[in-house]
Amino acid sequence: MISGFRAYIEIVKTSFTSRMAYRGDFWISAVMTIAGELVVPLVTFLIYRSGASFPGWSLSEALLIQAIFLLSKGIAFPFFFGIVWNTLDRVREGTFDLLLIKPRPALWMALVTGFQPDGLGRLLGGIALTGAAVRLVPQAGAADWLLFAVLMLFSIMVLFAFALFMSGILFRWVGSSRVYEMFDSVASFGQYPRTIFAKSFVGLVLQAVPVLMIGYFPAAALLGKLSADVWIAAAVSFVFFLLSLVFWHRMLGNYTSAGG
Repeated sequence: MISGFRAYIEIVKTSFTSRMAYRGDFWISAVMTIAGELVVPLVTFLIYRSGASFPGWSLSEALLIQAIFLLSKGIAFPFFFGIVWNTLDRVREGTFDLLLIKPRPALWMALVTGFQPDGLGRLLGGIALTGAAVRLVPQAGAADWLLFAVLMLFSIMVLFAFALFMSGILFRWVGSSRVYEMFDSVASFGQYPRTIFAKSFVGLVLQAVPVLMIGYFPAAALLGKLSADVWIAAAVSFVFFLLSLVFWHRMLGNYTSAGG
């Protein structure tokens, strides 16, 4: 395990060094990524300025949900969401087979070689926006922060599961380059308060595809607005993650390699 972690660190260092060869492009990409992610908070700000609002949620509370949503994506995208494009490119080019002959599990190799330095811009933006949003809401206690940390782990777990489902699909349907758009369409519901959705839809995004765990529940923990069904969502998130692991390995088993 230690040697695997060291290998991961070396790959991260190599990827980051390689990307820094074009510093201007890197920083422009980071700024554009952050600007794109700030569109939703800006729209939320404009909604509240116009006199409308999300029922039961102040502007600062709504922005906290969206800040934590961005923070979760900021952790996911550089460190493991690259497995999606990594798998897509390698399967298309016939080089995924090279990962299968490595002395480590294929999932681990696909994960570590998919590190994306460009995603660090999203992480920095998420940290900055979350820090600013936290200052605008009542201060949470130590227990609230602990619960927030636990729910953030489940948030990352859900995002990891999405990455596994998306990359697993690409073993069979190599042309599915729009999987990121599909992810954005589904996951975007996690950056809004549950009160704006119909009860039937809340059941879908809580008990079937737990996207509310990505942003809403961790923010609710800091605000003292957690509902009793948070642990149902946590259990569903764990099952969702396990299913994604099974799905990924099942699809890998159906992979026919470059000569198939």
